[in-house]
Amino acid sequence: MSAGWFHSKPFATRLIIVATVCDITGAALGYAFHPQLGVDPIMGVVYGLVAGTIPLGLWLTMQPEVRS
Repeated sequence: MSAGWFHSKPFATRLIIVATVCDITGAALGYAFHPQLGVDPIMGVVYGLVAGTIPLGLWLTMQPEVRS
């Protein structure tokens, strides 16, 4: 999977791909680190999902389709 493949997709498709990757990664890491955070597993997942929106938001701000 190269960058050319990703950039050849429509903006909506790219948004779904990035959101899916960020959400899954954030939820998994939140669940994995819930003991270190001292919270229940479901709260770890919620914290991970919230933290996963940060890279998504940064990616969105760098897209020319959003800025125009």
